[in-house]
Amino acid sequence: MKKILGGLLLLSILFTGCSSDENDDDNSSISATINGVEWKPTKINSVTLIKISGSGQRFDINMQDGSQMLMLACESEVTSNDAMPLKEYNFYEDLEDTDGNEWIPSDALFVNTYLIDGNTYTEHMPVVGKMTITAMDPEKKTVSGTFSFKSEKGGALQTKIVTPDIFEVKNGVFNNLSYTVLSQ
Repeated sequence: MKKILGGLLLLSILFTGCSSDENDDDNSSISATINGVEWKPTKINSVTLIKISGSGQRFDINMQDGSQMLMLACESEVTSNDAMPLKEYNFYEDLEDTDGNEWIPSDALFVNTYLIDGNTYTEHMPVVGKMTITAMDPEKKTVSGTFSFKSEKGGALQTKIVTPDIFEVKNGVFNNLSYTVLSQ
């Protein structure tokens, strides 16, 4: 599943670059607190369920404001309907089970990217995070849930702005977002 998550990250970034979908539903919303400051995206780039026959499925939310873009992703086994299982999806940097023998697999990924002068810079690596899908209607193609994550700076890729050592998102909520289903 990690191969699917990593490979689809690249694919969804490519789709995001081409997407200009706005979420026009008056009942839809996204908000979070980033490093202690309330944040709302000005644009929802994409909300997509990608189903890969025989391999699994991945759900992505990609949003931005004028200075940064957030991508939330989670994966599961392929379902018979066009929805993800309602549950908590987690990202762990290097977490072992209580015996210290097995790796606990991550089924989520979180990426924050800075938008500077028409370029994108990803300077933080996720450490821990969770996204919970609380409601998903496969007929109406709407989804709701919560998210939070913490990333640490891996290095500076640009010199225009100073980015924090820790990038922390808390109290993330998405409500009634319309999503698209892609099958491969």
